Amino acid sequence: MKKRETIQAIIIFLIAAFLVNSLIPFFTGSAQALIVLSGSMTPLVLPGDMIVAKSISSDELTVGDVVVFRGTGEKADSLVTHRIVNIQEGKERVFQTKGDANEEIDDFKVPASDVVGKLTFVIPFAGHLPEASKNKNLFFLTVILPAGLIILDELKHIIKYSSPARARKSEREQNKVARRTSYVFNGVRLSALIFISGFVFTGIFLQNLGGNGPVVLEKEYKVENSGILPSVYVFTPDNPEQKFAIEHWYGVIPPDNSTQVIAPENTPAKLSTVPYILPVFWITELAEISPYLPTAFGILLYVSVFTLLLSPFWCRKSGIRSHKKKILVHWLLAQSKRVLNLE
Repeated sequence: MKKRETIQAIIIFLIAAFLVNSLIPFFTGSAQALIVLSGSMTPLVLPGDMIVAKSISSDELTVGDVVVFRGTGEKADSLVTHRIVNIQEGKERVFQTKGDANEEIDDFKVPASDVVGKLTFVIPFAGHLPEASKNKNLFFLTVILPAGLIILDELKHIIKYSSPARARKSEREQNKVARRTSYVFNGVRLSALIFISGFVFTGIFLQNLGGNGPVVLEKEYKVENSGILPSVYVFTPDNPEQKFAIEHWYGVIPPDNSTQVIAPENTPAKLSTVPYILPVFWITELAEISPYLPTAFGILLYVSVFTLLLSPFWCRKSGIRSHKKKILVHWLLAQSKRVLNLE
């Protein structure tokens, strides 16, 4: 096996292993994908977002975890996603919950047996896809047409390989094309593209930074956003138990605006602020690890996507045959000029 084929096989294996590992929990029932319908957890998750809830032992849940549980009363047939604000120990653990966008704590308590799982991931806007599929024209363009083209292509292959002789001939032709075909990477263009896009997105992110890093919170702490984009801020206190003593420990600030955060005096914490071009849930999770990680991740993500979208600019398909044709054309032109000069 050639080196290139070995690398391709390794990449395919790693992608397949990742997909299998990600999908197994959904088949076993230990994870569920759900669509957010209300705004009670705004801005952490928005209506239309798809969330992933993973089963977890009730003993492992702590104050601050966002959980999905079965509703009560009028919402008995639905699932609710709220944050745990208090835990009562007993024969069975009981949780007091609250929506981040709600002023009041929920007027009911959630027994551990009603908890479906803990929020582990958010896919922004993915919940709008089923609704969009109800549009007949959109459904045709995004589902029916691509599926029809795939089916026609498969039928073409079936007919093509129905004859053993034809199949062998086609395979020989494909091998010849594969040997003649290669991909040429323009390192200068790729480097320039990464540098330029990195410079642009770094500028966008840095413009919205608001004193990232360690801070000491007083009774009132002002967070400013002097950028042109909405900004998300997250406070992570050194003592995790103090997080929910900070009123509005995370939030969204409009452009050229500020917000006041109320906290116990002399509370050491870390502040992370980034442009609101990443899901808030992602930002809060990354900020738990490091206040600088949301910024680094955002820049890397957007530079990578931008570079891949412009891949025709730095990567092109090349064939030996086309190269030989160019050499032949140049040789013929040279011979023609020489003949003309002799005359």
